[in-house]
Amino acid sequence: MNTLSGWIRRHQVIAFFIIAFVISWGLAFSWDAVLNRNLGLLLPVAFVSVCGPGLAGIIVSAIINTQPKQGPRKAFWIALLMAWVVVTLVCLANSKFIEKASLSPALIIVFTISVAPVAFILASTHSRIPSVRSYLASLIQLRGVWGWALLALALPPALLLISIPVDSILNKHPLSSYQFPEIGLSLIGLVIVKFFYQFFFFNATGEETGWRGFALPRLQTLTSPLLAALIIGVFWATWHFPFWQAQGQPISAAEFLVAIYIGHILMSVLIVWICNRAKGSILVAGFAHAALNTAQAFIPYLDIRSLYPTLLIAVLILILVDHMWKKLPADHPAVYQAAILDG
Repeated sequence: MNTLSGWIRRHQVIAFFIIAFVISWGLAFSWDAVLNRNLGLLLPVAFVSVCGPGLAGIIVSAIINTQPKQGPRKAFWIALLMAWVVVTLVCLANSKFIEKASLSPALIIVFTISVAPVAFILASTHSRIPSVRSYLASLIQLRGVWGWALLALALPPALLLISIPVDSILNKHPLSSYQFPEIGLSLIGLVIVKFFYQFFFFNATGEETGWRGFALPRLQTLTSPLLAALIIGVFWATWHFPFWQAQGQPISAAEFLVAIYIGHILMSVLIVWICNRAKGSILVAGFAHAALNTAQAFIPYLDIRSLYPTLLIAVLILILVDHMWKKLPADHPAVYQAAILDG
């Protein structure tokens, strides 16, 4: 066991990716069961599967911890209870108002159990294990990153909206063919519900705690933000395969593969840029991720690939202006500071 933990300490990023994929892909059968075989009782397993990156980050952080546990147990359990209530309400609201599902007592019970891994990740911001608490601290901190948080909320939807006239010109589609929902209080409420659902399930807690929260700062001890973004983008896209397969996506088709890798790599660069600007904030990265998916949900007639020309231009500008091919200083807040680095 000591040999294994020593290897993990020396190869934290490699260990993270292995554990994330073992959890997510190993339990991915549950998504096919839930979506295609109507086995709703496996939904709790499916939720654990999608939280693989976040759980992997917690596991590796706990293994490499060298300090004694700190703080009262009560803080973690209070945080867990509060998080469980909040994420359950968000999950039920999404099911009721977005999915238009009938909330039977059985479904409420299944959802209440299923959200456990999300509540656990949120509560781990108050973990008694110092390395875990430190790693996840930025998931719940807005102080000092308010401006970047607002930009993360606005930039992805703005790029999506800008891509509409661009797509109209490139593909000679009349602007009237792009249908938007009617703006009103009802739409605002739905957008808020959808955003919080995307944030918790699972853009921030399940994914960004792992990709940009754990892997990015460690990769940036060795390489530039640009190369780190490219590496994460490839793993990020590949990680989705079992979920897309369960949804019936053509994951073996060359056109599909090219499109999803381009999209994830471009979006990875964008999120890495804003995350680094926000001092490595997981919260800001989660906002950007959830904002894009929320915007997509309310502009359903726009193929996501239509966003790529606009996103490519934006990413190239960020790379050039911010010199993303250069390594960040060793004392940058988005660079892992521990003495033991990934080998």
